[in-house]
Amino acid sequence: MTERHIRVERRMAVPVDSVWTLFADFPNLADHWGGLRATKGIGEQTSGVGARRLVKLKPIGSMEETVISWEDGRMMATKNRPSVSVPFSQAEATLHIEPDGEGTAATFEYQYLPRGGPLGRVTGPLIDRMLTANFRSMLAAIEKAARADG
Repeated sequence: MTERHIRVERRMAVPVDSVWTLFADFPNLADHWGGLRATKGIGEQTSGVGARRLVKLKPIGSMEETVISWEDGRMMATKNRPSVSVPFSQAEATLHIEPDGEGTAATFEYQYLPRGGPLGRVTGPLIDRMLTANFRSMLAAIEKAARADG
């Protein structure tokens, strides 16, 4: 089965520090974005490489995410272990943010392996569209939250 790749970009009219503060609040993404049922930290570590969280997805399913790379203020990457109710078996996400004039340029990339063999090849494009819409919503919600906090 071929891995799938999604890339979403957004220019935000808020400073990089404001955006990073929200994403760096790793256990609490659901507090800033309504696209998830809930998020909860796992263990004592809440940021940096090794931090983990449980993500409860809408409408069903969950994932355990572990930070595998972290450049403070610039980049975060996670390895995601989905539950069996999620239509893919493994995934990795990378968020890059950088200054863009007085605002922020954010890029979110997601690579995943669909479940289901031949059926996964058929459902992959549908999953891509759903995930792309979700990730666009996430970046928009983070921008809105950063404006409210700023």
